Amino acid sequence: MQSLERFISILESFSAEHPELSLGELVEKTNLPKPTVYRIVEAMVKYNILSKNKKTMRYKVGVKLFELGSIYLASMELRDIAFPYLDWLQRQTGESIHLGILDGNEVVSIEGLESAHSLRLKVWIGKRAPVHCTAIGKAILAFLPSEEQNEILSEISLESFTKSTIVSMEELEIELKKVKNEGISKDLGEHEDGIHCIGAPIFDRKGNVVASISVSGPAVRMTEEKMKKYKPLLLKAANGISKKLGYSS
Repeated sequence: MQSLERFISILESFSAEHPELSLGELVEKTNLPKPTVYRIVEAMVKYNILSKNKKTMRYKVGVKLFELGSIYLASMELRDIAFPYLDWLQRQTGESIHLGILDGNEVVSIEGLESAHSLRLKVWIGKRAPVHCTAIGKAILAFLPSEEQNEILSEISLESFTKSTIVSMEELEIELKKVKNEGISKDLGEHEDGIHCIGAPIFDRKGNVVASISVSGPAVRMTEEKMKKYKPLLLKAANGISKKLGYSS
């Protein structure tokens, strides 16, 4: 805790009025011993949390914080942009809608709308789910660059959640190729028994997959016929969000 507090104290020394600080100024602002400050800031420079001007020997906030801040802003922007499309999709289908992003080897739900049906899939914002057996996860995984996809596949354990879960890497790779060809993913009770989902990817202005959306409901309502009916609606919503993010197919 002490190390973390010192780390934060150094970061909070920087401001719009004082974007660059010398070692002496950091010592003065933090009231920490000079050797301690030097050791911490040099470690921060190593990991691009701070940058150091070798001529002036002054420090400023590094690119790593900008990258992390951009991730946060992008996720907040994504939620705001996506919500009208999620709302439209929920009204068109009457089922639960999720918006998810990739975090490590899992997908995290960052927005959602719940079905009005008494029998429905509960929407939990912040809920984590595996990528290999959820529609929202496979929709992202299938469209990742090969190198990134292979890295994730090499790290995940194909845990079985139901009798329908894909637990063979060969089968999963075939499934992901199918998702990429068709443009949508399916989860037919792979993660939760009796729950069917279809998902679609969302792309940014550079053409990178950044999120996905899904329509989920009980298998008794989410039949093959219904999923076929919902596919163009799902793609319309996903494409609308992508275009708002600057994507041009």
